Amino acid sequence: MAARGVRHFVAATAVVAVAAYIAIYTFSLADAPIRSDGYSYYVYLPATFIYGDPSLEALSRDWYGGAFPDFTAIRRFPSTGRWLDACPIGAALLMFPFFGVGHLLSWWSNLPRDGFSFYYQHAAGLAGVTYFLCGLAIVRSMLRQRFGEGVALATLVALTWGTNLFHYGTFDATFSHASSFFLICGWIALVDRWWERPAALRSAGLGALAGLIVLTRNLNAIFLLVLPLYGIATLRDMRRRIGVLWQRRAALTLAAIVGISVLLPQFVLYKWTTGSWIVNSYQLLNNRFAFGSPQLAAVLFSPQKGLFFWSPLLLLAVVGAFVARGWARGLVAAAAIVFGLQAYIVASWSDWQLGGSYGSRAFTDGLGLAAPLVAACFEWAAARRHAHTLIAGFAAVAVLLSLVQMVQYWNGIIPFAGTTWAQYRSLFLRLR
Repeated sequence: MAARGVRHFVAATAVVAVAAYIAIYTFSLADAPIRSDGYSYYVYLPATFIYGDPSLEALSRDWYGGAFPDFTAIRRFPSTGRWLDACPIGAALLMFPFFGVGHLLSWWSNLPRDGFSFYYQHAAGLAGVTYFLCGLAIVRSMLRQRFGEGVALATLVALTWGTNLFHYGTFDATFSHASSFFLICGWIALVDRWWERPAALRSAGLGALAGLIVLTRNLNAIFLLVLPLYGIATLRDMRRRIGVLWQRRAALTLAAIVGISVLLPQFVLYKWTTGSWIVNSYQLLNNRFAFGSPQLAAVLFSPQKGLFFWSPLLLLAVVGAFVARGWARGLVAAAAIVFGLQAYIVASWSDWQLGGSYGSRAFTDGLGLAAPLVAACFEWAAARRHAHTLIAGFAAVAVLLSLVQMVQYWNGIIPFAGTTWAQYRSLFLRLR
């Protein structure tokens, strides 16, 4: 039964995801797919391929009389007067094949070819659904190679519905999170193969994938640390790793060249827009970092957007970090350092809630790295009767709670941001 469940998990999830996606827009639970952050990630495509102006100037004139709405996070750079989009171009690159299909369908059906009519909207939305499912397929493959079928299935169910992953693969699919989840899952899988054998093609692939990860969401550059930290379990491992990395310097140089080549279009766009090759694209949004006073407790446990408050299932990854063996043990150092840095950076940002979201979307991208630790916890518990009952019960409750709260969010019962403890208690498990 477990073997069949794992084998068909992604296909079954695809059916549920598409059904949920259709319901979201049939019952008007959300505005058009291209909205909020999703608009800012997507807008490069119509600007370049329909309005013929990647500077965004022509699109701003045709749609908004020369001034983008505030929600777009697109501002004129003071010294040049050109439009600076806070979101980089990576998500748009991943959406491009779907955008092309939407353009052809709009032409075929005689709908407006303006970049925002029906087929463009849902091409962008279904791009996110697709990348979410592709990321799950990669996680499934990694887990099946190292764990039993039952553990793999339990982990896939927990990851998909015990966190906000399904939400960002359907409801907010045009945000960067589904794409980033796919890229980071692919990065972990490719790093594993590169450490087996650093062939030139794999090294070039590493560079391309690293470039896309940074190009899609700049903060996710910290996940590149998985490469040097992969398989590290002791300080002796770390000392040996430095020598091996030096031996593989030619492969790493190739990866770096390819990675920089992938990033080059963004550098060129920043140079033309601002006069500088590298830019903090959020500098015009009045968001600041306070690295001396991070809100770590709030980021992890607050009813506003606390990671473990809204996804208590992820506490199993913390347990897994202590009980992991074998392959998963070799990911503990990487996960601890990456997630520790991520929590610190997010907690230091003035808008650490990241605006409206279900749960803490800052951590959604890296759930593929948490998956082996959750699996390690399930594997450990499976060998201990009392622990198995406790962990299985906790996971079931956490998944059900996450599902109910996701539906509450979709229906506007839970506030998009700033949820207080009093609000949470009054709204707990209410569905209307």
